[in-house]
Amino acid sequence: MNPENAIIICPQCGTKNRIPMSRWGDRAFCGKCRTALPFFRYFPGQIVEVTDQTFKSEVLDFPGPVLLEFFAPWCGYCQRLAPLLDQIASEYAGRVKFAKLNVDKNFHTASQYAIKSTPTLFFFKEGRLVARLLGAQPRGEIERHLTLIL
Repeated sequence: MNPENAIIICPQCGTKNRIPMSRWGDRAFCGKCRTALPFFRYFPGQIVEVTDQTFKSEVLDFPGPVLLEFFAPWCGYCQRLAPLLDQIASEYAGRVKFAKLNVDKNFHTASQYAIKSTPTLFFFKEGRLVARLLGAQPRGEIERHLTLIL
């Protein structure tokens, strides 16, 4: 398989569909039966925990859009934002990868990006930082920033 493509098997008819990585985040349909194709293998609809060791592969080398939350378990704003991010992640399943990084356990990545407060949201597209939001933000503001990476 070409690393620039993903093979998505249609859940309806079983046809293998080749999707260019440059089209991740777009709505894709089976070429045979026109059923919407799930990208859940790549964008699972739940938040993935990222560490200093996995940051590069999970975020920077990931060819699709990623929303990364820098959080601390003791942070009250992070705790209040978590259910909203879980809900948005499930709604954007198949289009955006959601990840979180604990700044208390992953000093290297947090210091590399000069994280001084939590929560901080970073929006990556094809491994490039496109936008950032500081503090707990309302749903509308988060979704507005998601449009930048879709």
